[in-house]
Amino acid sequence: RHRRKFFVTGAVLGSVYFFMSYAQKKLREWQEKEAKKFFEMTRKKQHFESTERTCNQTILSLSKIVSESVLTVLNTEEIVQKLKDNPPNKLALWEQMKVIIFTRICVLVYSLSILQVTLRVQLNIIGGYLYRDSVHEDEPLIDSTLQAKYLSLCHHF
Repeated sequence: RHRRKFFVTGAVLGSVYFFMSYAQKKLREWQEKEAKKFFEMTRKKQHFESTERTCNQTILSLSKIVSESVLTVLNTEEIVQKLKDNPPNKLALWEQMKVIIFTRICVLVYSLSILQVTLRVQLNIIGGYLYRDSVHEDEPLIDSTLQAKYLSLCHHF
C-alpha cells in the first residue's frame, strides 16, 4: 500500500542527491578554474613588475652614462674660464654659452627620452618572450645569445 510512496520518495531523494553532488562538482570545478586564473594573473603581474624594476634600474644606470657623455661633449668650462679673464668679446662668449647650455638641455631631454622608450620596449619584448617560454615548456623562442645581441643595441646609443 505504501510502496508507491516509497518509490516516489526514493526517486526524489535520489535525484536531490544526484543534483547536489552534480552542483558540488561544478562548484569545485569553477573554484579551481578561478583559482588557476587568479594564480596566472598574479604570475603575469609579478613578471611584469619584475621587468619594470629591471627596466627602471637599467635606465637609471645608463642615464648617468648618457648624461656624462653629453656634458663632456658640450663642455662649458672653457667659456667660463675665458669669461673669468674678462675678455673684450664677453657678449659673444655669453651668447656662445647660452647656445651650448640650451643645446645641452635639448640633447639631454631628447636622448634620455629615447633611451627610456628604447629600453622599455626592448626589455618588455624580451620579458614577454621569457614569460611565454616559462609558461610553455616547448623549445624557447629566444636564446640567451640573441637576448644579449638584442640588448647590446642600446650600447650603440
